[in-house]
Amino acid sequence: MRSIKRIAMIVFIMLILTALCHPAAAIESTYYTYSMSLNNESYIRVQDAYIPGGVYLQEIGMNTPEDLYYHDRNIYIADTGNGRIVRYDMASGAVYFLGEGDLKAPTGLAVADDGRIIIADYGAGMIIVMSLDGKVLQRIGRPEEVFYGKSAYKPRKVGIDSYGNILALSEGTHEGILQFMPDGTFAGFFGANHTKGLNLVEWVQKTFYTEEQKAGLFFRTPPSIASLHVSENSIFTVTANDWRYSIKKLNLAGVDILPMSGKVIGENNFVDLTVAPNGSIIAVTDTGSIEEFDSDGYLLLMFGGRAVSSDRNGLTTVVSAVDIDDEYTIYTLDKERALIQTYIPTRFADTLHQAGVDYAAGDYMKSLEGWEEILRMNPMASMSHWGYANTLFQLGDYRLAAYHFKLNGDYEQYSKCFWEIRSAWMRANMYFILLAVIGAAVLLYIYKLVSKSGSILAPALAGWGEAKRKHRLLRDIASTPFYMMRHPVDCLYDLKRRIRGSTAGATILYLLALIVCFADRMYSSFIFGGGVGWWVDPVMMLLTTTVPAALFWTGSYLVSSINNGEGRIMQTYTAFGYALSPYIVFTPMLTILSHALTFREEFIFKFLCFLVIGYTCVLIFLSVKETYSYNIKQTVSNILLTAGFMLIAALAMIILFILWRQLLSFLSELFEEARYRVFR
Repeated sequence: MRSIKRIAMIVFIMLILTALCHPAAAIESTYYTYSMSLNNESYIRVQDAYIPGGVYLQEIGMNTPEDLYYHDRNIYIADTGNGRIVRYDMASGAVYFLGEGDLKAPTGLAVADDGRIIIADYGAGMIIVMSLDGKVLQRIGRPEEVFYGKSAYKPRKVGIDSYGNILALSEGTHEGILQFMPDGTFAGFFGANHTKGLNLVEWVQKTFYTEEQKAGLFFRTPPSIASLHVSENSIFTVTANDWRYSIKKLNLAGVDILPMSGKVIGENNFVDLTVAPNGSIIAVTDTGSIEEFDSDGYLLLMFGGRAVSSDRNGLTTVVSAVDIDDEYTIYTLDKERALIQTYIPTRFADTLHQAGVDYAAGDYMKSLEGWEEILRMNPMASMSHWGYANTLFQLGDYRLAAYHFKLNGDYEQYSKCFWEIRSAWMRANMYFILLAVIGAAVLLYIYKLVSKSGSILAPALAGWGEAKRKHRLLRDIASTPFYMMRHPVDCLYDLKRRIRGSTAGATILYLLALIVCFADRMYSSFIFGGGVGWWVDPVMMLLTTTVPAALFWTGSYLVSSINNGEGRIMQTYTAFGYALSPYIVFTPMLTILSHALTFREEFIFKFLCFLVIGYTCVLIFLSVKETYSYNIKQTVSNILLTAGFMLIAALAMIILFILWRQLLSFLSELFEEARYRVFR
């Protein structure tokens, strides 16, 4: 008896140990939720936003269904392979089959508020309007209007707006979305995608091919729209294989009004989308990845996925459509398995959605409470700071909002906060600003009056002049750079003949240029890309500034020695050092100015930067010309050949670096092998 008890106890302990030691892999969960980290650098885990719900209509024998639509507690499915529409009444559980015998291969559908079902029958090549009992009310064939042209007419997706206008996507039609009046009259195209820019191969073909060769090439067409969804007179579209512009929000004029247009972060293989009650955008890929964006197109959540090695609840195989109900339950249509998979929101998702609803309703204090909870739970998630900062901005707490926008790397929103902060500061200090301006004007006027009888600064200026006469290096770094900017040709003549400047002075100017470059990157305003966050690798920054400069003046001298240039290498070194004078003098001023400007004044800042860099480049050009006694054509040739030398040298250094790493790796392995055999 005791032996039996011992055996039972041992088995029990082994079972417990086995359970405790069993590794828990992430793949065992079918509802892990992810979001973007701060600065949108990577994906991070957040609280589970949705959990897998039920599986619907698996047993009714659907065949490659292409589309679904939720309306008034009913789910409508385009059962493409069976040539019918399936209506599932969620309240009673009844299933109805519509259009059998009237439809060939429906691939898209939408339901109007009055109950009419608008169907894109791809197989029949027309749009069919049915009643709830399956009676055909209207057939819309290929438009006969002249302005439709010769475009194909194979409807795949449809939608209907609040005015009763029918919108459709036709396969092979690149002019955009087809718009029909309620009576079926074709009203035109709108919302077409733009043709992408030419790649290198296409540019070569367009430039050098003959007309006969061009005629044999495929026509370049804009990317086609994969799906559409109509919500409150806004038309949302999905464009496949277009990463930044995959999701668009079109107004009735066909203009993309999505605030994040061109900046959408997500997949490039979306196949469908829908809009939640709070305005969030739910998009799905064919691999089953479900991504939720806010109404501006900012990525909030990502979950779901494809069942690769096992068939589990919550994972899909090939998804073709998605929709959402009033309780935020998401329905995805898996056309390969011919079923509907649902996802039910958790408390975390409810908090996120309610914060969005309160924000849209203008109840910012209540919305702030929701975002505070989300931020507390996910302080490393980008969307937490985004929503919290937007709400703070609406409440007028611009400083705290700016702090969170800066954490998130959003310089545009940070600039808006700074605009408000600057405006408030100027209103509060306008009196002191005016007094300071008037005081400065009075002091300047007094100085001019005193200067008529002799400058009060004359002793100081005389002492400064005497110091420069006694110490040439001081003159070389204090006076010559300004002379270079005012009279570059004369200065270069003096540099070449050692009347002005020196190698030591040029070396100091190189060091000053490097310090100015570092300071500009570190201390420029965050709005214009500055800040310590950009200075993450000082060694790499040092290499990317000093190596190109050294290659340039070295390469320029080597090229000039071949092309009969008169200058020597130290003359080249000195001339290029003094050519950096505008950059050294004016860049610190721009660094300071960046803290007084907002993103709205970006043109002013960039224009001033262009002037500084442009004049520096002009001085470098003149340095090459005057140092080597070249004409303009020879100078241009020297600079181009120097650029080629720099490119070849960079490639050589990369190759040497790779070979050096391989050599070190080989020597390390050889050493380890020898040590193992000697000391084993």
